[in-house]
Amino acid sequence: MAEKTYSCADFLSLRDQAIALPGVHIEAGRHIWIFGAGNFGRSLATAMQAQGIVVEGFVETSPGVTSVLDLPVLNWSQLASEHPQAQLALGIFNRDTPYDELLGLVAGAGFAPPLMPWMLYEQFSQALGWRFWLGARSFLLEAMDRIASVADALADQESRKILYRMCAFRLGLDMEYSSFLSNETRYINELTLPALQGRDITYVDCGAYDGDSYEELIAQPQISCKQAFLLEPDPQNFARLVSQVALKQTHAVCLPIAAAETYSILTFNAGQGEACSISLEGAGTSIAAVALDQLLPCMPVDLIKLDVEGAEAQVLRGAEQIIRRSHPVLIVSLYHNPQDLWALPELLFDLCPNYRFYIRQHSPNTFESVLYAVPNQ
Repeated sequence: MAEKTYSCADFLSLRDQAIALPGVHIEAGRHIWIFGAGNFGRSLATAMQAQGIVVEGFVETSPGVTSVLDLPVLNWSQLASEHPQAQLALGIFNRDTPYDELLGLVAGAGFAPPLMPWMLYEQFSQALGWRFWLGARSFLLEAMDRIASVADALADQESRKILYRMCAFRLGLDMEYSSFLSNETRYINELTLPALQGRDITYVDCGAYDGDSYEELIAQPQISCKQAFLLEPDPQNFARLVSQVALKQTHAVCLPIAAAETYSILTFNAGQGEACSISLEGAGTSIAAVALDQLLPCMPVDLIKLDVEGAEAQVLRGAEQIIRRSHPVLIVSLYHNPQDLWALPELLFDLCPNYRFYIRQHSPNTFESVLYAVPNQ
């Protein structure tokens, strides 16, 4: 049987299906149990309490503590025994466990499906703040025409299918996609390797973390990386990066700065591991940020990787001259903001008129979704 072709009409039908779903608003005084007592679950509990909702406690499969926020933490058997009719809200939002597995735990314990994060975000968005791709469903629905246009410009059917299913998942219409992973390895794979092999390349890594992506690159026998510029503004991550690069004894240059649209001093949420990000509230560590066009004004660049916790669009605008001059392969994270699904491809379509564009999925729950932009040979 031929594989389904995802058309503009298919994307727009998602909008009709999602609009038909009932909205969710939790009234003050309603009693809720939260599945998950981690960072997101605690933030959700606090946001609910601020609106007069009665948060009875948390449930976890294997609780490590007996209370969080002065509320009890029960396991599934305790909750089923003491509160068999409990209304659950899912307080887990990460890439660690696919949502379809988490929903299986809920069903296996005998409870009705929980309220999902995308059902809750619109009501509690002000308190929850930025949460990667999480946004109001209405925001995604309003962009479906633009997303359909993006899909038409992608280079292969697999990319269109992934984009379609990402949208369906975030609208609550395709829970199975939560566990989907692309066959390709992350970053250096069948999409990017042909454009990089057989020559010495210059690599720029924005959001280098501890050098893991650089290590994956130089481990490729088909690639000769003659020089690399590794940007990492977080002090703890930078220390690990320098240590790892020293062990490899390569010629990489480690830079304790962030990439941006232009030179500036920014406030940064440090000490969050891979999730360090620019602070919008003005609290945090002051860091220097620079446009790649300013950092490398005349140098040819062959490969740029961007994983900068939501600042991808600004960094791309700050690298416009490099992109137009050198035509590098671009690897761009696509999951940090709700609008990244359409805004980042649209930006790259303008910056890279003679490129092929692909989307692949590398972690559960639509985290680690990546836009690959590869110049035509």
